[in-house]
Amino acid sequence: MLKVTENDRLIPLVRKGSRPSYVLLPGAGGGLAYYLRMAGFLGKTGNVYGIRAAGLVAGEEPENRLSDMADSALRTLDDAGIEPSLIVGWSMGGVIGWEVCQRLAERGVQPALVLLDTSPFPFVGDAEFTDWLLGKIGGQLGPSPDEESAARLKGVLLGQLSALAENNVDRPYAGRVLLVTCAEPADAREQNLAAWRKLAPDLREHTVDVDHYSVAKPENFLALSDPLASFLAH
Repeated sequence: MLKVTENDRLIPLVRKGSRPSYVLLPGAGGGLAYYLRMAGFLGKTGNVYGIRAAGLVAGEEPENRLSDMADSALRTLDDAGIEPSLIVGWSMGGVIGWEVCQRLAERGVQPALVLLDTSPFPFVGDAEFTDWLLGKIGGQLGPSPDEESAARLKGVLLGQLSALAENNVDRPYAGRVLLVTCAEPADAREQNLAAWRKLAPDLREHTVDVDHYSVAKPENFLALSDPLASFLAH
């Protein structure tokens, strides 16, 4: 039975009886709104859950290490009694998903994993980029967010960027992996592909003609539906 506490980070998106469990992990900002169309698609065959980032709710502290993010995501699943058969992560969420899968593999469980334009390499952004990204993600809070919500979102984002600066995926994962990459920039795409091919022996690849910040948007989901359906079917 699913156990969800009042302040749990686990968000049930689609749940209908006893079916495979699919888990969605967000990118920068830690929200799940852009996953709703994907959740509806995945919900045709499984129960779908999202795990929001720590720190978005009053009383929570944001995390600033990828290992801590993976550990807390796995604890959230364990507390709810969920053993996922599929994990989907966009950008940083894919790195967290990779780490969660590593921990599950140590238990003898190998979920299928979908990486949406995820890099295995460190990322360091300057202050100008941080301000730009905060403005872009801040739109999730609506046109006039309250100061406390905006401050919590900023704290989460700063912790995430700190974590990404130390990102270095170097442990292989033997489970099934679908890597969706964006067409541009081509040099970064090829670099990421080369690294993931070494790390994931059972890798499928698909490229979409949208940019990194648009790949998870609901209006672009049609570009993901066919590769996702094919991946789920095999």
